[in-house]
Amino acid sequence: MRVALLAIILATVTAAEAQKFPTTPQPFARPVARAAALYKPEGAGPFPAVVLSHTCSGLSGNLYNWAERFTGAGYVALVVDHLGPRGRKFNCPPYDLNVSVTEFATDAFEALRFLQSQSYVDPRRVVQVGFSQGAMAGLRIASAKFARANFGEGRHFAAVVSLYPHCNGQVGPSNQDHMWNFYDDISTPLLLLLGEEDDEARPDSCIPQARKNAARGQPVSWKLYPNATHAFDMANFAGQYVTFQRGRFTYRGDAQIAGQAWLEMKTFLDRNLAPEPK
Repeated sequence: MRVALLAIILATVTAAEAQKFPTTPQPFARPVARAAALYKPEGAGPFPAVVLSHTCSGLSGNLYNWAERFTGAGYVALVVDHLGPRGRKFNCPPYDLNVSVTEFATDAFEALRFLQSQSYVDPRRVVQVGFSQGAMAGLRIASAKFARANFGEGRHFAAVVSLYPHCNGQVGPSNQDHMWNFYDDISTPLLLLLGEEDDEARPDSCIPQARKNAARGQPVSWKLYPNATHAFDMANFAGQYVTFQRGRFTYRGDAQIAGQAWLEMKTFLDRNLAPEPK
């Protein structure tokens, strides 16, 4: 009786998750309109998979660039829309009613469970790659305490890659939710990719904690790119200032740095997702 009840509960959870995510995987093709997407390489798999979590400004073209890279490398790629299902198009502070970093993390875990239930995915090799606020969620996901408190025991992400997150420290009186993301108990292999000239999510909010965690033997590594700004992978920004209510920052998309980040990321993931010996 208890086994049957558990099966019903799991089926209900899977169905609820499926409502948030596309259920039929497609070969990679750049979408006409920005929306959640599920891409799969040719073949039956099982493949490693990646959950892609966007910035506070929502779905943007850079996510599909990364999805193309990943599917070309043999990954299933799930582009998550953290805002649309909540009736939001934009989520950057200081606006009220922001979708929290923890809600981003919750979506990523739901995406993990959804992917792990698919026959074409290797459930042991699912990773999260986040950008800005999506990267802040990734930092929390990599914490043993945070993951256990919010998502319970069980199989979690195999690795996390966080691109240009704000890690720890004051970011303004209206952004309390964003202040503390990088915890001191990292158990999931974590790679941070940071821009030395990022004046929005400053790398010095991350590197001291990364050093402390690494010194404790935790699986934390980072790469600091000279001349790189926030959103360095967004080709539509060409070195101009971008002004928001929360401040005036420099965004400079750089295809060369994005390519270097991909190589760094791929090396990290190849090392941490190597199939276990039989």
